[in-house]
Amino acid sequence: MIDFRYHIVSIVAIFFALGAGVVLGAGPLKGTGSDIVASQANKDRAALEDARAQLIAAKALDKYRDDYVAKVTAGLTTAKLTGKRIVIVTMPGADSDMTNAINDELTAAGAQVTTRVALDSKLFDPTQRQLVEPLVNQLVTADMTFPATSNTYQRAGMILARGIVAKDEGKLVDSEATKILSGLTDSKLLSLKPTPKDRGSLVVVVAAKPPTPAPDNATYNDAVDFAEGLDLGSAGVVVAGMPESAQNGGMLKTLRGDSEATKIVSTVDVANLPSGQATVVFALVEQVSGKAGQYGGVDARNGVAPSAVQAQGS
Repeated sequence: MIDFRYHIVSIVAIFFALGAGVVLGAGPLKGTGSDIVASQANKDRAALEDARAQLIAAKALDKYRDDYVAKVTAGLTTAKLTGKRIVIVTMPGADSDMTNAINDELTAAGAQVTTRVALDSKLFDPTQRQLVEPLVNQLVTADMTFPATSNTYQRAGMILARGIVAKDEGKLVDSEATKILSGLTDSKLLSLKPTPKDRGSLVVVVAAKPPTPAPDNATYNDAVDFAEGLDLGSAGVVVAGMPESAQNGGMLKTLRGDSEATKIVSTVDVANLPSGQATVVFALVEQVSGKAGQYGGVDARNGVAPSAVQAQGS
């Protein structure tokens, strides 16, 4: 049993400590605590104001950069795609503002965007493969030949290509194309607007920003195969996205890691910027000549854009 005197001593010690604190607070250490708190508050306030100023300056510089690039590059793409009919294909979750900006740049370059195709996430859902595979076989046309080594999603890309594009300009949306588009839309694998009358020759695929947390790069294997299929059935494909799409967890990252895909499909990883939208145009011009390149600011093997020689009028 604890001695009662132990409790008395403990209580006395507590009161002594409290009394000492009061005396010191009223004596030589008076105000020290509040001064420290006030000093730290001033430092924090100054740091916050400095950070805010840096943010404002960064935003101003970003706006200056974008405005400057837009003005400097204005006219560089003029007439580069005159007479070309182009289809924009958006991946599930693709940014609508970036897509619209790409659309505007293509139009400014003289191209006609015949339709915009929005792919549904169901198309790349592994649990829906049993729907995609038989549909591909059902929609194949007599004038189509699949490469012997092609897989389901490469063939699916070729099927869609047969509905919306051709290797040459001036092809109409015939009965076979109508059948393909009806089959794909009725199956809820995609939607398109407007319903095209003419088939294009070139395709711009707009990649989505990776979700958080970022998925495994292999998640995009089917999408990359699909883009290859679109290229095989057209005069060329450029896949455009934000810088994040070229990092781990992004479609461009996966595509650039596929040596076969990079031989035929071009990529641009800064399509959210005016300079990147111009690069999409230059990359399409290069595609018409039968070449492909990987452009942008994130591990872009071929630099920021095609050279001036490559980007000369088609």
